[in-house]
Amino acid sequence: MGGGILSGIPYTAEEALIRMALVAVLIVIATLLLRIKRIGMEKEYLYALLKGGVQIFALAIFLTYLFSSPIWYLLIWILLLAMVVVGGRTSAKRATGLPKAESVTTPSILAGAVTVITILVLSGAMPLAPQFIIPLSGMVFGNSMTICSLTVERFLREMKLGRERIETALSLGIPSRMAMESYGREAVKAAIMPTVDRLKTLGVIFIPGAMTGLLMAGTDPIVAAEYQMIVYFMITGGGVITSLTAVYLLRKRVFTEAEQLAEWV
Repeated sequence: MGGGILSGIPYTAEEALIRMALVAVLIVIATLLLRIKRIGMEKEYLYALLKGGVQIFALAIFLTYLFSSPIWYLLIWILLLAMVVVGGRTSAKRATGLPKAESVTTPSILAGAVTVITILVLSGAMPLAPQFIIPLSGMVFGNSMTICSLTVERFLREMKLGRERIETALSLGIPSRMAMESYGREAVKAAIMPTVDRLKTLGVIFIPGAMTGLLMAGTDPIVAAEYQMIVYFMITGGGVITSLTAVYLLRKRVFTEAEQLAEWV
């Protein structure tokens, strides 16, 4: 089946494969530069490209089947569950030293993602069709995972660096919530700042992904811009909810019931 106006790509799958092979010269150039400059990342770079390529084509095969399956709604639930599990585990790896980190990362990611998806459905911004549910949910869960990772990593680092100050505050009778409040604020700010910076340059330095895809598909630029803003509403809103939830859950893990810092901090 050939590409066209609706697909946004003016050539067939076979032609796209040839073009992909031609553009792969960039991989050769990048690998050679890494090798020549002795950066030491060429193997990791190639492995990441190979792994990512296998995963994206595996997803394409799965989606090809899902879009035409009469039980697509069941398959989507399985895919969403996989997003939750993988996202929670991936983010937990950034929580150095935190016991059972997934009990913090998974609920935090869920809190942000579920809130966003619910609002998207109720507002009608996300039609209940697999072509919309999967990519938008992927964006939501992916962003929540990144925000959660940044929040957890920054919060734990700040807590360890400020351990003496926190213990002094606790010894003076200051509640744990107040003793760690500034560290929580710093963690949230550090996590959402990259997104805020992207928003400030939106449409000036770069055209974001959702709008780019819609424009390539022949969508009216105004409609594309409106939908891109919907995407950023969900990214920023879900990110803040995820980050604040992570800080709240972390507080319960870094302090004991006796209002003391846990030994592992």
